[in-house]
Amino acid sequence: FVLLDLSLCLRPSSLTVMTGGNGTGKTSLLRLLRGAMQPASGEVLLDGTPLQDLDICHTATRFASLGHQPGLYLDLSADENVRLFATVAGRPMASSRVDALLDGVGIAITDRHRPVRGFSRGMLQRAAMARVQATQADIWLLDEPATGLDVDGRQMLEQVVVGAREQGVAILVATHLPSLAAVADQCVELRVGALFNSRETS
Repeated sequence: FVLLDLSLCLRPSSLTVMTGGNGTGKTSLLRLLRGAMQPASGEVLLDGTPLQDLDICHTATRFASLGHQPGLYLDLSADENVRLFATVAGRPMASSRVDALLDGVGIAITDRHRPVRGFSRGMLQRAAMARVQATQADIWLLDEPATGLDVDGRQMLEQVVVGAREQGVAILVATHLPSLAAVADQCVELRVGALFNSRETS
């Protein structure tokens, strides 16, 4: 997909909401930003340094991403998934912290120790949000994170995202949720590979 003349800055403690129709390049842009794709021209900078010049282990711990799939190990429980992703990120968690994360996304105690393979789509998405938080990354790239969530789940998502922003995380969300757009620091629309209609709030 061709992305043309894009300029986007993600700052600590900020929430950017990106909208756009299917096929406009939202997923491609998110993949470029986390280094899963390389741009044919231009640069992706992380703290002023081109992403391709940084050690992959360093960049992997800076980004947390959630795409159209929850990115969980289906034969592991929600508890085990959270512990695993925290450990891989170099930030192992105490049981009390794992429980707090799962409480925060609405995974009941009776569910958090069984394989997530048996979870509903909404429960998988809730567990995936706990997985994102477990990495303690300072940049979140979320692609339609409300997939499968009911009204309560969407409220949970907003609370988690706003809470992460307050803790210094830079967040880019591809979504059409009005509730997230309403609290965003910046809103951009992607049309045929280019950004339009930027809105910034003071």
